[in-house]
Amino acid sequence: MAKSVEQKLREIQQNLAQTFRELPAIMGEEMVNYSLDAFEKEAWNNENWPKRKNPTKWGKPDDTSRKLLVKTLKLKRSIRISQMVEDRITMSVGGADVPYARVHNEGWTGSITQNVDAHLRRGKNGKITKVKEFSRTINQNIPKRQYVGTTPELKARIKKIVLHEIFKNLK
Repeated sequence: MAKSVEQKLREIQQNLAQTFRELPAIMGEEMVNYSLDAFEKEAWNNENWPKRKNPTKWGKPDDTSRKLLVKTLKLKRSIRISQMVEDRITMSVGGADVPYARVHNEGWTGSITQNVDAHLRRGKNGKITKVKEFSRTINQNIPKRQYVGTTPELKARIKKIVLHEIFKNLK
């Protein structure tokens, strides 16, 4: 009888060791899913994102029916786990093709200089005119629309998953 208890304890120990090896990946997946949920809810930590200002001063009016921060899906697709070690999971967003990721997550206020190359423009009457090269300063106020970070809700979700995985092996 004592042998079977020892075997059962060894089995539980092996299962728990395996679970602890798998937990960083499970937790990382939950972190990514939580960030992707922010895009669906258009909110972070139960605070809605500021609405889009429309129409824009330059260019065509933006499509008001589409969700915020989801025009090409590059930003949403760039959310991933970049590093996983025993005691730390690193999530990264953006990259070379999404340089604006940090600005949208943290917000930004400032001015930029835009250089416009010479080009041809067709007027309302159909007449083509030359536009000379010029530069302009644009004052921008991009509101914070956070989608990556830590919240009490995320911590609770991860804690629930971890406890579920541990107790699953103790049965």
